Amino acid sequence: LQVAPSPSALIDIRGAFDIPMLRSYGYLNVTLNADIFSFRAGIDLFDGALSSHVHVTWNWDLTFFKMELRDMNFLEIVKIRQVLFMYDARQPIPYAIFTCDIQVLFINLRARV
Repeated sequence: LQVAPSPSALIDIRGAFDIPMLRSYGYLNVTLNADIFSFRAGIDLFDGALSSHVHVTWNWDLTFFKMELRDMNFLEIVKIRQVLFMYDARQPIPYAIFTCDIQVLFINLRARV
């Protein structure tokens, strides 16, 4: 297995919006450098009637990867509290985790592997 060289660019983008009369806001953060790529974004519309947050990070040397979706709310019918996948080979014993916590109406679904 051969890994491509890390990018040498440095990118750091941050942005946000807020619409108080609609009770809505959002944000975006993107970081790219020689070590990692990181993406964070979130949106909350109409005082939380629709919302979603995502975070993805990985190291270019493939020793760490994390993807997390959280606080996803679709009109109080489906709520994704958290879906997380993480792989970490920086430790002496590499590990991977998958967790999920979802609610559909009044039924809670949880899993961890």
